[in-house]
Amino acid sequence: MKRIIITLIFAFVLSLGIGSIVTQAGAETMNIKLVSMVDKREAVKVTLIEGVVIGVMDRKGLAMCENADIATMSCRGTFDSKKGFQGYSSIAFDDGSTLVLSWKGPTSTVPPGGKFGGYTGTFEYAQGTGRFEGIKGTGTFTGKFPNWDKEYKAKGFTYYEFNGNYTLPSQ
Repeated sequence: MKRIIITLIFAFVLSLGIGSIVTQAGAETMNIKLVSMVDKREAVKVTLIEGVVIGVMDRKGLAMCENADIATMSCRGTFDSKKGFQGYSSIAFDDGSTLVLSWKGPTSTVPPGGKFGGYTGTFEYAQGTGRFEGIKGTGTFTGKFPNWDKEYKAKGFTYYEFNGNYTLPSQ
């Protein structure tokens, strides 16, 4: 009896491992490059805590995919100078399909100084419509922004690269 139980447990664990391998084999890769500007930004200092700022922001821009698709992008998120940022990017394609990415970070930052600053983060596919209906998956992203001189007023210009793996339901 003990041998049967151990065999059943082993078979169950093995089936879980093989199931995840089969799922990964069907995964697709999506690489999206985004360029965006801050549209709106509200920030306030936190009372009684030196140097902590929290706020919300809207970004607008263009998304360029490896398959030559170009889409519009709208991003809304929150930031906390001590705890990081999180939010959603909505991407709308010409054929009416949409993607929503849920992101957070930073997982790392570029040290201050130099011509560019930057950070990395993680994301998941939160929702899709049209050809992305039922999308599931995760990925990482990098953001890179110029450290303009203090006189230049166009703040918030950032270049992003999102790289992720996803699956779609069977048709």
